Amino acid sequence: MTTQYAKNSPVISVENIYKAKVRLRGIAEQTPLMFNYHLSEHYGCRLYLKREDMQVVRSYKIRGAYNKMATVPAEALKQGVVCASAGNHAQ
Repeated sequence: MTTQYAKNSPVISVENIYKAKVRLRGIAEQTPLMFNYHLSEHYGCRLYLKREDMQVVRSYKIRGAYNKMATVPAEALKQGVVCASAGNHAQ
C-alpha cells in the first residue's frame, strides 16, 4: 500500500511532535496501548490500540485542540476564538 499526500499538505516533524508532547503534559491523560488479538490475527502482526477513549472527554481530540490553542499568538487570541463542534470535540 502506498501513501500519497497532497502537494500542499504540511509535513509534521518529529521535533514538533515532541514540542506538542511537552505542551500536553498535565493536560491530556497518558493513556495505555492495548494489544488487540483479533486485529493482530487479521493483519498478521502485533497490533495495539491507543486507548484515547480513556481521556476525560473520551477522545484524542483534546490533544490537537489544546496544542493548537497553546500555539496561537497572544495577539490573535485577543480577537477571540470560535470552535464549532457537534460532538465530543466541543467538550
